Amino acid sequence: MQYALEVTRLEEVGKQVLDRFNKLEEEKAEAVIRNGDDDVSDDDIIEINAGGKIIAARRGTLTQWKGTRLEALFSGRWDKMLL
Repeated sequence: MQYALEVTRLEEVGKQVLDRFNKLEEEKAEAVIRNGDDDVSDDDIIEINAGGKIIAARRGTLTQWKGTRLEALFSGRWDKMLL
C-alpha cells in the first residue's frame, strides 16, 4: 500500500515537472517570435567586441553546447534586441 502511494506521488511530481518544462518551452518559442530572427544559420558569422578586439566566429561554433549561456545568447532568439 505504501509503495503504491509513493508511486502515485512520484507520478504526480513527474507530471508537474513535465508541465513546467513544456511551459518553459512555450515561453522560449514566444521569445523567439518576439525578439529573434527567424533567418539564422549555423554558418552566420558573428562579430564580437571582446575588450576592444573584434573576434569573428560562426554561430554554430558559439551555439554547439545546447543549454549553455553562449547558446542562449547567440542562438538568434535575441537578435532583434541587439540591433
